Amino acid sequence: MKNIEKVVIPVIIIVLITMLGIYYISKEYKKQQAEKRAEEIRETAEAENPVSSEDLVYESIAMLVGKDEENHKLKFISVDNDKLFELDYSNKTPILGKHGNSLTLDQIPLGEILDASYSIHSRELYELKVSDEAWTFTDVTKFEINDAENRMDIAGSTYKLPKTSIVSYKDELASFMDVTNVDTLTVKGYGRKVCSIIVERGHGYVRLLNDSYFEGGWIEIGQDIIKVVTEEMLIPVPEGTYHVRLTNRGYAAEEDVLIERDKETTIDLSKADIKEVSIGHVAFGIVPDYAQLYVDGQMTDFEERVAMEYGIHRVHVELAGYKSVDTNIRVSDKYVDITIALEKDDGESDSTSTGKTKTTKTSTAGTSTTATPKTTSTSTTSSYLGPFTPLPTTAPASSSSSTDKTTTEKTTSTQATSTTDKTDSSSEEEVISDTRKMYVESPEGAEVFLDGVYVGIAPATFIKPERGSHVITLSKNGCITKSYTVSVADDDKDVTLSFSDLVLQQEETE
Repeated sequence: MKNIEKVVIPVIIIVLITMLGIYYISKEYKKQQAEKRAEEIRETAEAENPVSSEDLVYESIAMLVGKDEENHKLKFISVDNDKLFELDYSNKTPILGKHGNSLTLDQIPLGEILDASYSIHSRELYELKVSDEAWTFTDVTKFEINDAENRMDIAGSTYKLPKTSIVSYKDELASFMDVTNVDTLTVKGYGRKVCSIIVERGHGYVRLLNDSYFEGGWIEIGQDIIKVVTEEMLIPVPEGTYHVRLTNRGYAAEEDVLIERDKETTIDLSKADIKEVSIGHVAFGIVPDYAQLYVDGQMTDFEERVAMEYGIHRVHVELAGYKSVDTNIRVSDKYVDITIALEKDDGESDSTSTGKTKTTKTSTAGTSTTATPKTTSTSTTSSYLGPFTPLPTTAPASSSSSTDKTTTEKTTSTQATSTTDKTDSSSEEEVISDTRKMYVESPEGAEVFLDGVYVGIAPATFIKPERGSHVITLSKNGCITKSYTVSVADDDKDVTLSFSDLVLQQEETE
């Protein structure tokens, strides 16, 4: 009996497998025959009733990401599904603005969001129109890009920043790091996401030479850039014409400069006309009146008007049980009145606050006006410059005794604008070992500047700056100066950065 089972069971299994195989083969054959018959019917129907080109048109909201004018091809990314596709166009393809006006392809920048109508089969572009469903922010100067968290903050509002978002610069694609905080942007998006960032107004640089006399003083570039002067600075500045003013120890140097995109403008202070500055008299009205006042780091009696040089000064007011106030003021008239009201510290916020500040500026003619305090450190026509913001975020901490930058490594401190006397290399090593570091490994041989302050020759090592966005600038003889924005996290980790080789200036000309 057992022998019979050993024979019958395998035979039954083989028969079942054979029947299943025949079934599926038959089913697949019938399917193929049905598809073949359907294709024959479709071809016959199309021959008898041709499909018009209009029936093959597909419409998509897409972002322009590439132009190949030689081969008449355009590349797009769909804003709905983030897919990349390419279409053919001709010189007769209509290109329309949002209001139906005719445009040329040169007037459509990379990053523009368009309604694209095209053939599904031939991939021929029938019409392009600037989309009504997209939004555009122009003249954007207050922003923060955080590509690590896929977000962009614009004037206090947060938007998604997907990986498919692009940056265009001079109609060429760039990276998020290429955008600096001195650039002026046009931002285009769809819904709550940013699709493209277009750099409308880029930046150049101001380089200071022979500035040892003004080190520790102030440099003002136009109305928006105010920094403490450090040795041989290279400061990113928006394109345009500016009046530059440096002040220190009772003297000032002034010069008008033209800033061009990606180019350095040099101010040689050994050739500048240095003049003695005037003295203004500032009356501080501080509430409570028994608080302590510090002007440029020095405790100051404010019972009577304080004599101060024309220019920028740092003011700090503190009192136990109250929030401290840090701010910058500009003295530009013979008599200036400043009122600072401290707020009680309830212990729920940081110990440093902007406080309540009211400023009245009295001119020598005796007329007076009241200015509303600004909420940033931007320079204004009044004597009050708003809440204290570290200017710059880094300052030299030490350097070796050599003045040759190719052999000297400088470090920076996260203490706002504080400087220390130059020390030997052993003290420099101690400073670096006691804090987290930032490394810029490449391009080798390039000068490295952090927020305009020189920190060494790559590969360079310096103190990790405070949390937030910072600008790394790289400069090398014969090459185009380049700036990158980097985000620094508030963590206990070192930061290592490597950048691409700088482009030779002659290559740009070609």
